[in-house]
Amino acid sequence: MRTLYIRQDSLSAKGASVVRDADRRSIYLLIGKWGRHQDALSLYQISGDLLAELRQTSLGLLPHFDIYYQGNKVGAISKRLGFFNEMIYISNLHWIIVGNFVTGNYKIYHGTSIIMTSHSDGELRGMQIVSQQLEPICICIAATLDHWASGHSQLKNPAQAWHASLKRQMGLRGNRAWHYANHQVDHKMTH
Repeated sequence: MRTLYIRQDSLSAKGASVVRDADRRSIYLLIGKWGRHQDALSLYQISGDLLAELRQTSLGLLPHFDIYYQGNKVGAISKRLGFFNEMIYISNLHWIIVGNFVTGNYKIYHGTSIIMTSHSDGELRGMQIVSQQLEPICICIAATLDHWASGHSQLKNPAQAWHASLKRQMGLRGNRAWHYANHQVDHKMTH
């Protein structure tokens, strides 16, 4: 069992991220994007061989992703309501993820056996994975959880989520959308 490290902010971002071992050697390259049907996140060995992919198969509040390892579909993961500080089931693999996904501290189990332990200090994510063969799948899963958690941490309460959606719908940027939304609420209260 070895520990792999990746910058916390790079897991949820679009673009490329390098996964390193404890000696800071580059082991994997994670490339991809989110948000559209059939978007994919791909994990390559540093040598360039494609090992695993996470393909987005549905959009919306509860997106669904299929997990591929060496070209074969091995599992699926989807976001659930009440997701945070609970558990997620990964179909076909029969894995259960338990822990705090917002902080990045969780474990992946198959039955009572631990497959992966994830811990974060805010800057680096450390992943202890039971075997090198499972590393590509686990890294893709960690990237998905971090992507979902980063969206959750940006919108901490329903009021912020409403204002953020108002900003997008009206094409407003920055504080103008916030002031517009507050003005509308104040205006309704006075009339």
